[in-house]
Formats: sequence, structure tokens, C-alpha cells
Amino acid sequence: MAKLFRIKSTVLLLTCLFYFSSCVSNHSNSSGNVDEGFVSISEEIQIGQQIHQQITSEFYLYTEPKAREYIESIGQKLAAAAERQEIEYHFFLLYSNKIHATSAPGGFVYVTTGMLNFLDNEAQLAAVLAHEIGELQYRDPRLSEKRKAWHEISRAGAGIAPAFGPFGILAAIGFVAVHAATSAVPEDPAKRMVKADSLALDYLIESGYDPQAMLDLMGKFLRADSKTLPYFYDYYQNRPISQERMDNLEESFAKTPLEGKSLTTNYHVYQEQTKGIREIYKT
Repeated sequence: MAKLFRIKSTVLLLTCLFYFSSCVSNHSNSSGNVDEGFVSISEEIQIGQQIHQQITSEFYLYTEPKAREYIESIGQKLAAAAERQEIEYHFFLLYSNKIHATSAPGGFVYVTTGMLNFLDNEAQLAAVLAHEIGELQYRDPRLSEKRKAWHEISRAGAGIAPAFGPFGILAAIGFVAVHAATSAVPEDPAKRMVKADSLALDYLIESGYDPQAMLDLMGKFLRADSKTLPYFYDYYQNRPISQERMDNLEESFAKTPLEGKSLTTNYHVYQEQTKGIREIYKT
């Protein structure tokens, strides 16, 4: 298992390095405003659609109406609190036992059935989706290379498939899509992730969810047993839970104004809405 993990990490790293070397470097901001070097919103969406086609060509979408509508309703409620309203947000449930979530330019957010089986309540699911929405608030000037770079990612994903199956493609695409701007923005990926966490806390509160769920989620990952660990390894590579991240999250949480707010985890609603998915994974 350790050997497999090392191979996967190497493949992802090589994919990222290839992508980074093929792109130009421009300065950006995280406000969502259009700057020199940014593609248009329509181009950003087209790039996201290209990635979406690659992902959905390798994965089954879990299309059971009850579950799909449930994910969409939570996602849209959170997205309404986001700063970037010039893009439409789309939420997709992928059929996979891997515990994973990722996002792509133009407002595309993905979560797996394995993630839903892993989580305890609706607020934790909202925390996962809120972080992905937070990541999408940072526009990437490297998208100015447009389709050429993403074609290369698709080719790299195709090369991963024989060794690791379709999930290797999702992991690679998700990893590169999220971290593509690292040398073009003032902060490194860890700091960007911390900012996305802070935004996620705001989205949770504005949407009526208990932000404690985000801290609980981190703890749940950290306490996962050896049998569960391989299932979220790819997610952990994209969203590492460092001590710095935990410290910043706790600091942001401590500053969060909660007085007088009615917040929920929607435990029973979550258990009912995801019952069919959880039944799949019962052994």
C-alpha cells in the first residue's frame, strides 16, 4: 500500500510540474475582479466544462433524484453567500467509494458517494462543499493558457488510468486545477487553503449551519483508522490537514460571531437523505 501511495504522489507531482512549466506567470488577486492576464468569465466556464467532460467520461454520476437534489440544494444555499456571483455553481455527486471532493474553474464542484458515507451530518457536508466554493473565489491568471494546458492534463489523466483506474484522473485533475496558480499568486497553496477555510466558516454561518462542524470534520479525518485512510488519501493530498491549518481554523472559529444565531447540523435530515447511499457501503 505504501508503495502504491508513493507512485500516485509521484504521478500527481509530475502532472503538476508539467502543467506549471507550460503556463505563463501573471499576478492575480483573490477578489474575483478581472485583471490583465485573466481569461474572460466565458472562457473560464468553457475550461471548467472541458474538465467536467473529462471527469464525467470516467465516472458515473450518482443521479438518484433525491440525493442529487439534496446536494444541489445545500450547495446553492452556500453559494448564495459567496462573493463571486458572476459564475453559476454546479454540484455533482460521483459514484465512488473514495472519500473525495474537488472543484474546477467556472463553478464546478464534485463530491463522492464515499464522502457522504463517511460524514455524520448535513453541516459536515456543507463544510466540505463550502471549502470548495471558497477555493473557487480565487481566479487563476494561469487559465490564460486556456485549453492547451487542460488538454495536457487530460492526456496525463489518460496515462494514469491504466495504472490507477478512473479515480487517478479525478485526483490529478482536481490537484492541478486547485494548485495551478501557486507561483502566480502572493500566497502558497497552504495559505490559500486557510483563506478558503475562513470563507467556508462564513458561508456555513450565513446558511444556518453550525461552523463547529468544520472543526469536527477535520478531527474526523485525523482520527480515521487504518482501514479508512486509503479511501481519503487522494483528498488528503489535495486538502492536507496540517497543524498550521488547524491552528488558523480554530483562530478563525474563535473570532466568529455566533451570538443570537440559530444554527443546526441537521443530523436526522442527513441520515434520512443519505440512507440509500449508506446502504451501498454496509458490509
